[in-house]
Amino acid sequence: MNGRILLVEDDDSLREILAFNLEDAGFSVDTAENGRQALEKFDPTRHETVITDLRMPEMNGMELLSELLERDPAAVVVVVTAYGNTERALEAMRRGAFHYVEKPVNNLALQTVINKAVDYRRSRRENTALKQRVQRGERPALIASSPAMNEVLRLVDKVAPSDATILIQGESGTGKELIARAIHERSERADARFVAINCAAIPSELLESILFGHEKGAFTGAHSASEGKFAAAHGGTLFLDEIAEMSAKLQSKLLRVLQEGEIEVIGANQPVSVDVRVLAATHQNLKERVDRGEFRQDLFFRLNVIPLRIPPLRERREDIPVLFRFFLRHHAEGEGIEVDRAVDDALLKYDWPGNVRELQNIVERMILLRDGARLTLADVPDILRPDAGFDVDSGALPFQLPEGGLDLMALEKTIILAALAKMDGNQSATARYLNIPRHVLLYRLEKYEVDDDEPDAPK
Repeated sequence: MNGRILLVEDDDSLREILAFNLEDAGFSVDTAENGRQALEKFDPTRHETVITDLRMPEMNGMELLSELLERDPAAVVVVVTAYGNTERALEAMRRGAFHYVEKPVNNLALQTVINKAVDYRRSRRENTALKQRVQRGERPALIASSPAMNEVLRLVDKVAPSDATILIQGESGTGKELIARAIHERSERADARFVAINCAAIPSELLESILFGHEKGAFTGAHSASEGKFAAAHGGTLFLDEIAEMSAKLQSKLLRVLQEGEIEVIGANQPVSVDVRVLAATHQNLKERVDRGEFRQDLFFRLNVIPLRIPPLRERREDIPVLFRFFLRHHAEGEGIEVDRAVDDALLKYDWPGNVRELQNIVERMILLRDGARLTLADVPDILRPDAGFDVDSGALPFQLPEGGLDLMALEKTIILAALAKMDGNQSATARYLNIPRHVLLYRLEKYEVDDDEPDAPK
């Protein structure tokens, strides 16, 4: 599931439509027909996002927002407003709402906002947990045995003592924030704050205020001054994750900070000097975005003083067994769990599109669902099994070609019959499994004179 949502809407039909669309998109949805009912149902340990209409009887959306944030300051709330009433929605955001959507609600736009909201909630939880571990004296683990990753760590040790801006590039899940923290902890700023912010998880309307701060009365709803992330990181390090998502306006303001060492607080008359080391990260090719005119070239040069690329896990397979054992010890909590060789083989053959984060999640799943004190191939998720599929681009076949040749049409028919049997005769599921359109499968069935009855698996 993508996350659990609490939907608050007094219009019965709209509430049902929104709930249906969100559930169809993979979310779990709890509903409430008014603010009072929402407060009774709200559970900060279960609900990752709250969606609420602004105009409701008894308790309106603004009042509900205040109550929710008082109960859980980390609550992520998305407000729904009437078309053209964006000022009211922006005021809600200044009071702590994450984002807003306008009526009539566009389903795709709503899903996009909710996905960002859920990601933001989860990243805040992860950051909180990481800070707690650091406060307990636990340093984030940097596990490496491959030459590629050891070269990254060697570069980290080399550049950490300087104040140079560093651009960390790598696919999602490779550990960009861990590397950023490692740089901070090995620098002369280690005793000061490390402040991390995900530029993609925060609406652009709010990001400027969050980064640079604002004065009291700077805009509607600014009842008190707010310190921005740059000021909070004064003397320390500011980590800007997903820097490629920053708007053109904020790119210009960030460039000024890097050039002048000053920030422009919203509503202030004078710039404020800050002493902050900036580390930036992205999973995108920033040079290509520059070439397309989507990112400022001068800012790219400023950020790219020292480029640091974290290789994906498929390029450093030597790290997989080491990381697997590390996560195994962490999630097994002292239990002595043995591992079959076949498990290691399956892990090494998989390409890990989600990288280290995916590996950690799979280890946790295997630990929770195992049947005994030994992990076997049966405990490995299907996607990692050697028989779960094959890479057609690699040229490798899942079987040996016979020396005397074969009948290609007979082989195709056999594969189709086997797939139908595997999918219990479901033609749509079989088409998806074979990665062909359903009408192509039906043509093949007619061609090979296979009736619609459920076929037997080939002997």
